[in-house]
Amino acid sequence: MVTVQPLEEVIIPITIDYLEEDAVYQVSCPWLQGCHAWSETLDEAMRAIPGNIRAMLDARRANGSPIPPQLLALKSEQHFRLRVTPA
Repeated sequence: MVTVQPLEEVIIPITIDYLEEDAVYQVSCPWLQGCHAWSETLDEAMRAIPGNIRAMLDARRANGSPIPPQLLALKSEQHFRLRVTPA
């Protein structure tokens, strides 16, 4: 069995796109395929994405789906930072 040590700080990359056809901002986490947040304002989408990341990780843990290695040590309540990366 592999023991995973909790990380002191995790920086999670995100991308930001403006979807003109829907007039919404989409914030995505490239490490978690399908993990997005949408809103008419960038501020609202940025506030939503951390909860969506946590919810997706919790769901993957609950049903035994793979978790990206970069996020294995991230605990549900642990603070993390978001870093915008090129889309």
